Amino acid sequence: MDASIGEPFLLASYAVAQRLKKSKATAKAPQRAGASVSATHGKIASGSSDGYVTVTAQGDGVHVLDLSTLHPVASHTLGPSTSFSCASVSLSVLEGDQNICATYAAIASAADVTLDDCGRTLWVWRENLSSAIGDRASQKKKAAVMPHPISEIYACNGVPPRLLVLSPAGDLTVVDADLKIRSTLPPSPSSAVLQSFVFHRDSSCFLSGPPGSTAVVLLEHSQEAETSIRILDISTDDEAREVGSARIPVKSDQIACASCSASGYLSILTRDGFWNSFQIDSKADAINVYSAAQPLRLKALSFIGKSAEASPGSETATVALNTSLVLLAAITSSPRNIVLLVWDLQYSVLLASHILAVPAPLAHLPTLAMTLRLVAAAAPQALLILAPPSADAQKSTTRASVLVVPLALPRASTISNAMGRAGAGAPWLVQPSAADAFGPARAKVLAAVQAALAAGQPDAAEAAFFAWEKSAGEDKDGDDESGEEAPQAALGHSFVRELLVAALQPARPAGASYPAVLVRSLLERRVVSAGMVDGGLLAALKLRDDWSAIELCTTHVADLAESDLMSILQFVAAHDRMTGGAAAADAMEVDTAVPALPAFLSACVRYPGAPAARRSALHTHLGQAEDAVAVLEVLDAWLARLRGAEVLALPPKRSVGKDAHGVCVLKAGWRKDELGAADACPPLGQVLVFLQTLLDAAFLALLQHAPAHGVLRRVLARIEPEIRLTEQVEMLRGPLEVFARAQAKAVREGREGKKEGATGGSGGAWRMSAAQWRLNIKLSRIANGATTFDMGPQRLGFRGASLIS
Repeated sequence: MDASIGEPFLLASYAVAQRLKKSKATAKAPQRAGASVSATHGKIASGSSDGYVTVTAQGDGVHVLDLSTLHPVASHTLGPSTSFSCASVSLSVLEGDQNICATYAAIASAADVTLDDCGRTLWVWRENLSSAIGDRASQKKKAAVMPHPISEIYACNGVPPRLLVLSPAGDLTVVDADLKIRSTLPPSPSSAVLQSFVFHRDSSCFLSGPPGSTAVVLLEHSQEAETSIRILDISTDDEAREVGSARIPVKSDQIACASCSASGYLSILTRDGFWNSFQIDSKADAINVYSAAQPLRLKALSFIGKSAEASPGSETATVALNTSLVLLAAITSSPRNIVLLVWDLQYSVLLASHILAVPAPLAHLPTLAMTLRLVAAAAPQALLILAPPSADAQKSTTRASVLVVPLALPRASTISNAMGRAGAGAPWLVQPSAADAFGPARAKVLAAVQAALAAGQPDAAEAAFFAWEKSAGEDKDGDDESGEEAPQAALGHSFVRELLVAALQPARPAGASYPAVLVRSLLERRVVSAGMVDGGLLAALKLRDDWSAIELCTTHVADLAESDLMSILQFVAAHDRMTGGAAAADAMEVDTAVPALPAFLSACVRYPGAPAARRSALHTHLGQAEDAVAVLEVLDAWLARLRGAEVLALPPKRSVGKDAHGVCVLKAGWRKDELGAADACPPLGQVLVFLQTLLDAAFLALLQHAPAHGVLRRVLARIEPEIRLTEQVEMLRGPLEVFARAQAKAVREGREGKKEGATGGSGGAWRMSAAQWRLNIKLSRIANGATTFDMGPQRLGFRGASLIS
């Protein structure tokens, strides 16, 4: 499933007016930057499937909205004299046939709260959503005072339901639904909480503990700017304990935001733009945190490079979606917009993006410093809160908005979803310099090669590369104990890609300077992949008329696309028709000479590929009947040659040898000595597979082309005798099956390391002469050989092709 971000829509908007001067009570109360409007999401016992959103607006009150219908469920307007310490939460429970919604708010200041209780008071409203509106208004709130200041509240919809109350220092208090304190856990010394996450044990694979318990993951910082992870456990009996803690190699004063998923994937985004990923593992009361991926370095976002003092708001936010998928919200540098990005941090790829304009109620601010906050909602959605950082600094009334962001996501991070998306995140990532990517020495030689090619001096580029290679080899020879690999094996992917791009220069026209020796050297070392060059490696080499390098690609590059290969085959076939097939026998020795069709077709037939992809490529590039006939003529000549070869019922002694496990097997390539120049003629099995694929792709075009009928009849005439031979030896399949199984068993036991005597019998194993082994190997090939040959509308059973392979 592909990831996507829908158009965000407005859930609620609230006016944030200029606050009155702080009283003594409000001055003492803990105020958090960016808390003018906050929101939380909670599941409900019945009714709406998307749950409730609880919005806390400073100077206004607490409002509960149904995320499915977007209608208000409950509202508690408290006026400008009441402020809140953190976001409020809601609990929905069923009591018989009544749907009870309990709303909890942490009060920072209020007219009826004493000075000592400011910041430590919890209020709760219980409303029966099944009753009439008038009955709800008569319900009174209930208050309780916590033993510590309140910075976060978490609602746990367990049985029974409970609340987790956190302090800025890391105190944890467990409270039941009626605000009765069940237990309290003191904080760790000299630490403060940066961010907190709550998970249920049953849905978190990285946590260990009894079922039904709840875990709190605290991201903390110390006075020395050290960052650590602390995990707390709350049992079903409401007893809290500390599981353990671990250090994280990130400076706490540089952290902009963080996220943690239920699988323990922790991401930390710092103010310099680096996005670090860690995996948390909690087993047997031990906490381990290790790096999960290479850090990303973001760019083009407004928060990058700003200190906490220079940026009054939090202009970026992250929220974990699932596994290593994270949603990032930030403000772009220029032009000023809000961007939403879904990243898969495990593979460092961008899966989806969406850009929206800054809402009009916030666009008039003289300095666009606003607070962004993301909250995970129901599975396909997230909440985005946009608000000014503090209403104290505003001279006029502004409005804060709560947006719903629709999401479509895969269930988990997989490499299949990440494939092909490496370039999607390029506009938001800082590309590493050459020195950072592959070291200063390689960066220097790359710069020399690029400068020489820009000046039109390919010889100088090759000299610079081979001089560096020689010096690297001498350094290696002079240090035998360094353990460093040889320069040939040390050529990294990025370095080779940059060399190829500089050498081939796909954007430059044909005839430009070209270091052919350098390219062939890289190909011979098997360090080149087809995807290193935009537009295709074979197309770039064809543009430079380097057919010798194209031939090397068919044997030294493992990921050539069937479409690219068949495109070159079509060009060679058309050239062969135009020249009348009179290409020189030594054409491959001349760099700019197009190879003979049989030579290049042999390379294409031998190259491994998927039949479906090859069929599609042949249909696309050999759609012209003339080109298909030229290829078919060569295949027919090969069939005639292979059919006339001697059928060996028993391989010669020199063709049998022992493998790495000491088992007698046929040597690879043993037929070369029997068929002579086998390099120009592929094995029969590969010829038949390619022939069948070609007929499937171009049979209709061949039927409509009269000159093709003759070669089609010849191919059929060569195949029919082999079918009769197959029918004659088919009766040997049953009697010879025992020999095939014996050989397969010997190979398997040799690979698995079983010794003689394990299967019983005289001496523990069959003892055969070399001639018997050769016979068994050959008969097993006859018994197991099965190939089908499809010639267009006529389907011919062709079993036993391995007899002469």
